Amino acid sequence: MPQWEYLVVYIQEGNINTEQEDIRAHANADKYTERLNEFGKGGWELVNLAWDANGVKAAFKREAQ
Repeated sequence: MPQWEYLVVYIQEGNINTEQEDIRAHANADKYTERLNEFGKGGWELVNLAWDANGVKAAFKREAQ
């Protein structure tokens, strides 16, 4: 049975924040897509988006390495 690891990314006011890093993002939606695709290249699968008044939280999972 596979084991999973998870990553939650919070995007607020043009910043992408994770527990590991703070990254300045662009207001352009294509730039967000490019950044999220970088997580995909790292094996992360987007499994949920949750919007609030200040931004969006994106949850990813991948098989534990």
